[in-house]
Amino acid sequence: MKRQIPKTHQALEWVSKGLTAAQAARKMEISESSVYAALKKTRAKEVGCCPTCGHKIRN
Repeated sequence: MKRQIPKTHQALEWVSKGLTAAQAARKMEISESSVYAALKKTRAKEVGCCPTCGHKIRN
């Protein structure tokens, strides 16, 4: 059985291609807040912070 990609992940792909978060949310028919939350979490992971509390992650 083939797994489907979640709509939030698809919206993040649209954002990386140049759309705004609001446009990607409308295109995928999901809430804007879910796209903004996912963006916040992915950016926190890239910087090396905990996506929940914001503290630096030690190695």
